[in-house]
Amino acid sequence: MLKKRKLSILVAIMLLLGVTIFPMNGSAETELKIGAWLGEQPTDAGVKAFNQLQNRNLDIVHMYMDWSTNFNSIRNNVDSAYSNNATILITWEPWEYDTVQIMNGNADSYLKRMAQDMKSYGKEIWLRPLHEANGDWYPWAIGYKSGNNTNSTYIAAFRHIVDIFRNEGANNIKWIFTLNCDNVGPNTSYEGIYPGDNYVDYNSIDGYNWGTTQSWGSTWDSFDQIFSRAYNSLKNYNKPIFIAEWASAEIGGNKAQWITDSFNTIRSSYPRIFAAVWFSHNKETDWRINSSEATLNAYKNAIKKTSSTPTPTVSTPTPTPTLDRYVIGDSNGDNSFDSIDFGYLRKYLLGMISEFPYEYGMLAADVDGNGEINSVDFGYMRLVLIGMRSEFPKRN
Repeated sequence: MLKKRKLSILVAIMLLLGVTIFPMNGSAETELKIGAWLGEQPTDAGVKAFNQLQNRNLDIVHMYMDWSTNFNSIRNNVDSAYSNNATILITWEPWEYDTVQIMNGNADSYLKRMAQDMKSYGKEIWLRPLHEANGDWYPWAIGYKSGNNTNSTYIAAFRHIVDIFRNEGANNIKWIFTLNCDNVGPNTSYEGIYPGDNYVDYNSIDGYNWGTTQSWGSTWDSFDQIFSRAYNSLKNYNKPIFIAEWASAEIGGNKAQWITDSFNTIRSSYPRIFAAVWFSHNKETDWRINSSEATLNAYKNAIKKTSSTPTPTVSTPTPTPTLDRYVIGDSNGDNSFDSIDFGYLRKYLLGMISEFPYEYGMLAADVDGNGEINSVDFGYMRLVLIGMRSEFPKRN
């Protein structure tokens, strides 16, 4: 039987990788990560000013990028997140393409160049392509007026993007799948467009309390009314969940109280949510965290840190099968060892997943055969992948 992982091993891996932990659950025992779109593309000064405004450092800095923009033109924006000890989240919008064009390779030259540039950058980047596709307002959305996009073309397009980056070796990318809180438009659904666990690192939801600001009859809605349906759908997948865009209007209710209630609801009733990224922009209405003094005070109080270190989840080991029933290193069950298996081990050691997506995954991941999954196995996998070893240690 495999021994349980020790916290010291987890910490050692964290220090080795220099990675911020984003756990599977956002329960009371783990700190909810806080992010924001600042209302403009991030700069070092802008991030520092926002941190001062909210009286807490951002964990996630959000920005937007279209497919006519190259990476070098936004590199300084990305740097502004990391210079302030935050992770960058890029919403990546292909305004010129629908999903059929993407899956057929019309944008491949651009995608390959972006993959190469982001790989060279080296730091972890959260990339959110084709978001809110269960709506009708984006050219890549299922409900869009062109009628060109279907569930199958969307999935193929999303996978095509990811495959190009993987083929270029851009393994520093975290892939974000995003649902709109509501299905809007013909043939839209929560479940039909999911690209699959092998193509997604984190699931996310976008949703807003519009209050009574909109002529289409918007109403004042609670967090549950906005997010529960999409959240319950995403719970079916073995991926962490976060709120990628959210905010409230001032008009139609009490925004300050809404913020307090919403954070309490997340912490008490949405254990799979590990982060919340506010859309702080005076746009369709004043979504900003400082749209009023009461709102700002409520937000600052709601995001106060209550803990410091996430508690990793330890899984229950499976009985040891005979060696010929699995391939050593094959943690995802596709009968071969590759970088995907290395990725699963990394997530396991970092506490981002509690089990492997395969019956014998834990046995396969114990590549040195000592009955324990730890940083030694991580090291052996890395050496085999980069060609410094031709095989794993012999087992008795």
